[in-house]
Amino acid sequence: MANVLRQQPLMTEPHITDNGVKAEASSGLSNPVRTSRTHNELHKELLLAHKKGLALSSRSELQQALERRKRVQSDREEEGQSRTPLEDVLLRRQQKQHEKEKEQEEKVQEEAQLMEFVRVRQNLRKIHSAMQNKAAHS
Repeated sequence: MANVLRQQPLMTEPHITDNGVKAEASSGLSNPVRTSRTHNELHKELLLAHKKGLALSSRSELQQALERRKRVQSDREEEGQSRTPLEDVLLRRQQKQHEKEKEQEEKVQEEAQLMEFVRVRQNLRKIHSAMQNKAAHS
């Protein structure tokens, strides 16, 4: 950008030579890009933007698109419309799956506790019967 600002004026000033014929400051051939109106307008716009302190975006288009998408998504979440119908269906399925897993884990825990209760009860019966046998034999 600094190189753009240091360039010579876009329109070369015609100079009058010794014989009174107008000649351009360059070697006589004009650059069609520099003499084009769109180039001049763009150059002026760049100069004005630079004077105002408006720099061209340093981020790539991809980064800008990603940031825009994140901003739109956060806006939707704030509004409460964060999910599409497909996302709602997928979320419900996921919740049902989690509920089934929790129920299955609870059943396994209950069975384990029940099995432990049965084991302890059997051990108590054995001990009680052993104590009764000792008491009966003594």
